Amino acid sequence: MIPVRLVLAVQDELYIEPFMQYLHCSEFDRRIIVTGFSRQDAFEMYMKDSGELVDIVLAEPTFLEAWQGLNSGRLTVVSLCERGESASGLSLDKYQPLHQLLFSLMNMVRGDRRKQADTEVGTVVIGVHSIVGGLGKSTVSWNIAKQLASEGAKVFYLNLETVNNRLIFEGQNVREGQQGGLARLLYDLKSAEEGQQELKFPISAYACRHPLLQGDIFAPLDNLNEMLELQRKETVDLIEFIAASGLYDAVVIDTDSYPNERTEAVLERADKLVWLVTDDDNVMRKTTLWFNHLEQSRPAMHSHILCKSLFAVNRYTGEVVTSLPGSEIVFEAMLSYISAWKNGIRQATAMHSPLYQRDVQQLCRKLYGNAKVLRGGSGQR
Repeated sequence: MIPVRLVLAVQDELYIEPFMQYLHCSEFDRRIIVTGFSRQDAFEMYMKDSGELVDIVLAEPTFLEAWQGLNSGRLTVVSLCERGESASGLSLDKYQPLHQLLFSLMNMVRGDRRKQADTEVGTVVIGVHSIVGGLGKSTVSWNIAKQLASEGAKVFYLNLETVNNRLIFEGQNVREGQQGGLARLLYDLKSAEEGQQELKFPISAYACRHPLLQGDIFAPLDNLNEMLELQRKETVDLIEFIAASGLYDAVVIDTDSYPNERTEAVLERADKLVWLVTDDDNVMRKTTLWFNHLEQSRPAMHSHILCKSLFAVNRYTGEVVTSLPGSEIVFEAMLSYISAWKNGIRQATAMHSPLYQRDVQQLCRKLYGNAKVLRGGSGQR
């Protein structure tokens, strides 16, 4: 991943040396580049000459109080405080385990980047994904879409799984009023591109209303080849067509777990990603291996994904006893295990539960923060 450039400013040189030694011997070595200062004048001279290259300043309050560039607004600035010492803005305890300090620091950087994205207005594309299949992606993505719609947002639920989860369509006449469908839209998009023309019909000519969701969807494809043949470019074109229609506050996308070009297109295009895991050693191990491989093979993509991702534990039973080994990733949402959702339950109502909806509501709050991005809703996220 692209490393974070950190400036550390403390008066005690004996603090700087072990800080750097630990950093270079830890999992943060490739993630953080640190430059340390124990003198105020050297710190200020460096920030004046090279401040545009710095991502975050971690400094004792005495350094920050005398620094003229504190209010630049571009940097993430964190006060390094001793116990009982107060500071305005972001702060961290100076004397805590270095792993915990660096872990908190990285989360602050990620949080600032998310806030920048959260201030953008327009259609928000939300991808829901997991490395391992069978973790409940369809249930989560459907409930996110339903929650946003219940709060007044205009939502499009896009299922890009090779085989659709039919549970959400049971008992619903989703074909009513549908003129074209997804297969026709994909054909028309390709024809319009080849003819260098604008598409003649709006999204309403292809989509249909789901009565329970109170949002729009495509009816499930009857021919699996139509989904299997959907490549990266066609997937991006499809997402952009829906988002550019101006009709929706959010597009929630359900993906395949196994790698394919459709899924990769969603990971790249989505404004926000929800990554699902469960409290299971195998799930955690596979998720860690995937992210490690991505970081080594495509570091820019790895950084891009992490900056817009929220990690959620599905089927949560009260505590998480396993973790993502050697990872900086934090679980930010817990989605309760619903005992009624067992094999054999086929009714569409099985995908809904007041307890689960409460957890999904909290997840949506995490996704959106306080940003007023949902034109159709109240803006209180």
